[in-house]
Amino acid sequence: MRHRPDRLFLLTGGVQGLAFSWGLPAMVWWVVDLRLSPFRLAVLGTALVLSILVTETPTGVVADLYSRKYSVVAAYVVMGSAMALTPVTELFGVLVIWQVLWGVGWTLQSGAATAWMTDEIAHHASHSHRSAAVMPVEPSTAGDGSGAEAGGAAGSDPSRQVDGLIVRHAVFRSVGVMVGLVAATAMGAWSVRGSMAVMGLLAIAAAGYLAVTMPEAGFESPRRRASGAPRPARTSAWKDAIALWKRGARLVRRNPSLLAVTLSATVAAGAWEANDRLSVLRLFELGLTELDGREAVLFFGATWFVMSALAIPMMTWLRRHLERSQADQRSARRDAFLLARFLTVAAAGALALALSPWFTVALIGWAVLDVAGETAYSLTEAMANRHADSSVRATVVSFVGQSQAVGEVSIGLALGTVAQFVSVPFALAIAAALFAVSAAPAAVVGWRTGGAVQ
Repeated sequence: MRHRPDRLFLLTGGVQGLAFSWGLPAMVWWVVDLRLSPFRLAVLGTALVLSILVTETPTGVVADLYSRKYSVVAAYVVMGSAMALTPVTELFGVLVIWQVLWGVGWTLQSGAATAWMTDEIAHHASHSHRSAAVMPVEPSTAGDGSGAEAGGAAGSDPSRQVDGLIVRHAVFRSVGVMVGLVAATAMGAWSVRGSMAVMGLLAIAAAGYLAVTMPEAGFESPRRRASGAPRPARTSAWKDAIALWKRGARLVRRNPSLLAVTLSATVAAGAWEANDRLSVLRLFELGLTELDGREAVLFFGATWFVMSALAIPMMTWLRRHLERSQADQRSARRDAFLLARFLTVAAAGALALALSPWFTVALIGWAVLDVAGETAYSLTEAMANRHADSSVRATVVSFVGQSQAVGEVSIGLALGTVAQFVSVPFALAIAAALFAVSAAPAAVVGWRTGGAVQ
């Protein structure tokens, strides 16, 4: 697998899903066993996203300067450590520290994994093209399958392949969530805290495997290039980091599609953070108050498993949509309108979760919100990656992640406070309205780049 960056990138999606599924026993432990208040749940979420806000761009710049591969490896070591250590104590202050550590680990891979894969695919395509130029296919063999396959590999569009891989990465993330939920549910029937620790150790083991198998032929550190130059300039890592950061900021500011993605992500992430922290509490209050911790793990494990399974056909459709589209103005317009539609559907699901007095309707609304939100997240990443230059790709993708962290910190804690002092349904209703608002920047970009697409 060492020479297949596409497969390794998909594997990182599965490991991401494993890290996400750790949230099942963690949330059940916090809500059912520790009985944390809505405000404390919001504080945990704010600690997580505040660490992402502070470290997202610096870790993206470090990946662009030194190594995307080892940034990804370090990410799962850090996240796995936080996952394994969380259940060691019930002290709330220590729980906050582990959330901060998890957030730092997330930022180490959030922009680096996609940037690593994109450069490895481009390097492989360039190498195949040069090989085909030196050793062209003989006319006598042009009719057989091997010649056609070689030509197709050499002549394929790397950008379209990358778009498809980003969405397939999300599919593998959903599969990873499903596998992780099965494991967490099985172990949670024995011990909720024990399942959290085991899943953390599995993430660390995955980091070791990636360290051995991931190549990094498509990336050369700017620091190494500067040190190997005939007349090296006296530069510092700090100055290089600032220069890369500014280039990424200019690209986001001047590109309408990137700007729309960033603005939509900022608002939607705040709404998503509130739902992420309060949806389990909402459903628990609607009809699950009689469940203990182990029973709650079984119920929510089965529910999240179904939602992850429902996301897979949506991701498959999105991958085909991106593979058919070309990187031109019309495809950018289609993608902007599609993002707006997914965010609108997420708003409808969030509203059902917030206001329905019936448990079943609220549960369906939660599922609609989850599937639409996950699909919108994947489309956001594909749009950001498509418009980012290779030299600052990890930095630009991290900009989108940082914008999400801004929304989560500024909006998530505020809605947690509303839930504490007013009501959980009222806070979730505000979150639903924010999902609808987040669709506006993407829709505006669609209109400004040529009108609605039928």
